[in-house]
Amino acid sequence: MSGKKGGGKRDDSYFAAERRKNKNTRLLLIGAGIGVAIAAVAAAFAYQSINPPDPYVLGSAHEHAVFAVILDGQKIDFSQDKYQVKSRFIHVENNDGTTIHRHAVGVPFEFFLESVGMGIQGDCFVRDDGQQFCDDGGKQLRFFVNGEEVDLLANYVVEDEDRVLVIYGNQTDEEIQQELTLLDETPVKK
Repeated sequence: MSGKKGGGKRDDSYFAAERRKNKNTRLLLIGAGIGVAIAAVAAAFAYQSINPPDPYVLGSAHEHAVFAVILDGQKIDFSQDKYQVKSRFIHVENNDGTTIHRHAVGVPFEFFLESVGMGIQGDCFVRDDGQQFCDDGGKQLRFFVNGEEVDLLANYVVEDEDRVLVIYGNQTDEEIQQELTLLDETPVKK
């Protein structure tokens, strides 16, 4: 009774063998598909942990402020191409180096600095070439917003029409006031 099912014997006919082969192939393909899907989900989770989504919503704000960074008497020229539109959330644009544009709610000034390769680390300002300007007793890193000195500027979120000054050196109060006056006279470009 070769070729018949029943009695515990396996059907060894050509057609039965083809059905088993096709069934095994389908199971193998289904298993491979599930494996690929699991790998894709795992890769997506890994990517999200390395590149978390931006916490900022582009277009949720449109603020303009004037700023200046002066280190040892030298003003950084942010109108250079290397500083233009390095972040879509907060940037300088149109070869203007004095007006900062913020396009999302909550984006701090430090985000802008980091986008152009700079930063504030403790009592040091770090320029894009890596040079550090740190408090050393004779020279001091100071921050001003709308003419008032503030302790820390890194987390400050610039508002429309703000005037922000980062200054490092041993300037007198009169010299700082001159810089603040120049900043007040600088037009906000919208």
